Parts: sequence; C-alpha cells; structure tokens
Amino acid sequence: MHMNRQQAEKTVRELIANENLVRHHLAAEVCMKAIARYLKEETGDQTIDIEKWAMTGLLHDADYELTKEEPHKHTLLLDEEFKKRGYEIDREVLNAIHFHNKERVPAQESLMGWGIFICDELTGLIVACTLVHPDKKLNSIDVDFVLKRFKQPSFAKGADRTRIIPCEEKLGIPLPEFVKICLSAMQQNHELLGL
Repeated sequence: MHMNRQQAEKTVRELIANENLVRHHLAAEVCMKAIARYLKEETGDQTIDIEKWAMTGLLHDADYELTKEEPHKHTLLLDEEFKKRGYEIDREVLNAIHFHNKERVPAQESLMGWGIFICDELTGLIVACTLVHPDKKLNSIDVDFVLKRFKQPSFAKGADRTRIIPCEEKLGIPLPEFVKICLSAMQQNHELLGL
C-alpha cells in the first residue's frame, strides 16, 4: 500500500520522540512543497511532483533517532521501517531521502534530492533565527534577518552553510530567493511548527 500524507506523519511520530524534531520534519515538508511549486512555475517543468517533494521533506529524517549513533546508516533504515508497517514508498522519494545523507550513503543525484539536501539545513537556521529574535515569533523575522545570521559563522553552528550555498548552482535559485521561499512557507505554517 502506498503511504499517504496522514500515514507518513503518523510514522514520523512513531519513530521520533522529540517534538522539536517532529516539527523539523513538518518544516522540511512545507519548504519542499514551496520549492517544488516555485521550480514548477519558474521552469515550466511538469515532471516536478509537488506532493512527492512534500513527502520527501516530511520523511527525510524519520530514522534519525534510530541512527544518531551510526550516521552512516541514516536514511537506510527507512525502507525497512516502512515495510514493517505495510507501506510502499515511491523509489524517487526514497532516493532523494538517501541523497540528503550523500556524504555517507551512495544515492543517485536528482533535483528533489538536492532540494532536501539544501533546505534541511536552512530550516534549522530559520528556527535558530526565530529563537534569538526578541519576541521569538517566526512571523517577526524577515529574509534580511536570516541572511545576516547566515553570514555569522558563530551563529547556529549546527546549520551547515556549505549545504545551503549550492541552492543557486543545483536548483537555479539565488540564496536570497531561496531563503524567501522557505521562510515564507514556514511563516504560513507557523502554528503547525509551534513558532
């Protein structure tokens, strides 16, 4: 049985105990959906499946708590976890999920793979920017605020800037525009993200 959106979120919640990490999955989902929509509109590429991009974002780190001590296995346990639950996952989605751990897991390059590879880190940076803002509200920060913090290597050290920079080369989206797409998607879903 192919996994639907509701089943995907349920699976994430079964595998991930940390609520902030669950929110990270939800943030990646809304960002991936927005990036796919943007690329489809800008390029006219009708092969871009917005729902597949969203599913990739929602599921990309679902085995994180199972593999945090063994990062070379990150993303590889997902197929097994989905099968245990009787779900089939689209190969394109699974490949893109594997690709976001490309330093440790061999995976085929794809536009969707680069999308999750790049936006994964940016969602973390945006959350960190929100938490240092005086009112700690996602809707209070803007693109300039995020870009300013992006340029400060000491800020949110866990957000690897080298993984965000390829947005222009790999997706054809300049960094300020990429930040705008993801920030706007997260702001439109701030209640879902608890921010």
